Amino acid sequence: MKLLRPVIASLLLSTLLLASTARWAATDQLRKEWTQATQQKQVNELSQREQLDHFKRALELHQTQGQLDQLRQQGASRPGLAAQPRLQQLNETQKQLDQLKLEQQLNRVQHELKLNEIAREQHPFRRQEQIRELQLQQQMQFLQDQSRTKLMQQDLNRVR
Repeated sequence: MKLLRPVIASLLLSTLLLASTARWAATDQLRKEWTQATQQKQVNELSQREQLDHFKRALELHQTQGQLDQLRQQGASRPGLAAQPRLQQLNETQKQLDQLKLEQQLNRVQHELKLNEIAREQHPFRRQEQIRELQLQQQMQFLQDQSRTKLMQQDLNRVR
C-alpha cells in the first residue's frame, strides 16, 4: 500500500496538470478567436466609416462644384473688365477642386489597401496597432479635406 501512495499521488497530480493545461488551451483558443472576431469587426466598421466619409466628401465637392459652375454662368452673362480677375479666381478654384478630388481618390485606394493588409495580419497586437493608426489617419484626412473644401467655398463666396 505504501508503494501505491506515491503512484496514486503522481497520477492525481498528472491528471490535475493535464486538466488545467487542456482548460488553458481551450481558453487560449477562445481568446484568440474572440480577439480575431473583435478586430475583424473593427476593420469592418473602419471600412464602413471610410465609405460614409467618402460620401460626405463627395457631397461637399459636388456642392462646391455647383457653386463654381453657377459663378461661371453668372460671369458669362456679365462680361467686362472686372470679369478677367474673377475668371482667373474661378479657374484657380477649379484646379484646387480637381486636385482635391484626385487626392481623395488616391487616399481611398490607399485606405482600402491598408484595410486589406490589416485583414491579413496574423499577429493580434500588430493588427490592433494598425487599426488604431488607420483610424487616426482617416480622421485626420477627413478633417483636412473638409477644411480645404470649406476654404474653397469661402473663396467662392468672396468672388460672388
